[in-house]
Amino acid sequence: MDLRLLKSFVAVVEDGSLSAASRRCHLSQPALSQQVQALEEELGEALLVRRPRGVEPTAAGELLLAHARVLLAHAERLRGDFQGRRELESGAVTFGIIPTIAPYLLPQWLGPFHREHPGVTLAIDEARTRDLIAKVCSGAVEFAILSDVTAEERRKGSLQLTELFREPLLLAAPANHPLALRKEPPVPADLDPEEFIHLSGGHCLAERALKLCRIRQPNPRLQCDQIPTALAMVAAGMGITLAPKLAARDFARPGVVHRPFAGDGLFRSINLLKKRDVKLSAAASRLLKSLQAPQDQKGGLGM
Repeated sequence: MDLRLLKSFVAVVEDGSLSAASRRCHLSQPALSQQVQALEEELGEALLVRRPRGVEPTAAGELLLAHARVLLAHAERLRGDFQGRRELESGAVTFGIIPTIAPYLLPQWLGPFHREHPGVTLAIDEARTRDLIAKVCSGAVEFAILSDVTAEERRKGSLQLTELFREPLLLAAPANHPLALRKEPPVPADLDPEEFIHLSGGHCLAERALKLCRIRQPNPRLQCDQIPTALAMVAAGMGITLAPKLAARDFARPGVVHRPFAGDGLFRSINLLKKRDVKLSAAASRLLKSLQAPQDQKGGLGM
């Protein structure tokens, strides 16, 4: 049933005449009469009684009037809700993010957005890459912030991967370590696998760090599950590791030196993963725009 026809019918009943309702609806009187007739044909009953001084609803018209007012009120509230979503006065965004970046990126990213759009609810699903890929495919999250996704995984899930920024990976070493003391910046070949502290399997950062440093068989005794734990082990003098720049910035402790690598350095890509043919909501698009904006400003992510 066309809401425009219901709106015209309600106007006719409330105004009591076709001529008055036609002016209110900005329609010609014949066009308004055709709309009422279309409703009567659809419902199979007469809805109006023509009187010398105007029109009155029949019993069927009274029944339709009650339902039409409810439907039109619901439609108006629905339009208002979507208007609020477009203007980011309401709505919700559920997204995923890998744990090796979540604690370091979220505070500086979500704080300003939440202050600007307090009516938008943000739900965060922190999980490893493989789990996030599955959740994007199933629609459990609208998008995910992660690092490495293979071409096969993207093709199989009809996924789109877009680079947001590149995060440098730094050498984290005890302050008295030879690689921390020498003037020349380190190169991957300098790293001894026997003293390399690495994350456990399942973290994409673990695989990338070992690949970049050309380490095939890391010391199994120097494995942990979180970046802060790896850096705490460095602070204890137990070995060296690779630290993402955001994590290194948050882990500024005496006794730990963070150094960039020689040349163009080492880095990991921080990417947006979403379904290829699914458009992001207005709130999600604005949220991601607020993440990308600091890249061009000093004092932002510092990439």
